[in-house]
Amino acid sequence: MSTYISDRHLYEDIEFLADFQLFLGNIFRMNGALLEISEKICANDSSITVPIWRILAVIRRQPMTVSAIAGYLGLKRQSVQATVDQMKKRNLIITKTNPNHKKSFLISLSSKGQRNIEKIYNYQQLLTKVFVKDLNLSFSELIKVTDFMRSLRENSENNLSIIQQ
Repeated sequence: MSTYISDRHLYEDIEFLADFQLFLGNIFRMNGALLEISEKICANDSSITVPIWRILAVIRRQPMTVSAIAGYLGLKRQSVQATVDQMKKRNLIITKTNPNHKKSFLISLSSKGQRNIEKIYNYQQLLTKVFVKDLNLSFSELIKVTDFMRSLRENSENNLSIIQQ
């Protein structure tokens, strides 16, 4: 791959563009593998689906609104609302009045939801094992990749105005 030339943007370099497209292709494939493996992990669980798993993992530390959950996960609010409705039926969550917004309730774990957090932890541990076993990945390497992915995501959010609608 060519190196950055000061008077030329990387996204205009054909070699960089090709390599970045391969990188994005791997992200899409990684997402597919993540969903497939997650579905297999909770396939025999009558109370936890992958969408429920995601939301339980997000709200385990603090109550959040449906919009906040959707924003954090990068999902449509309607999709999160449908999952939250399923979670209510399964008694995994409770809604609380939001002091900052009259119509937007805070979603938090019920006692049953809290009891499922250990199961979620075990699922996440198994998922992690599938991805990193025998990879010889260090903490510092994982942190670098995480920081890089966060930077890419934040940068893409900051540059959305480039796309003409």
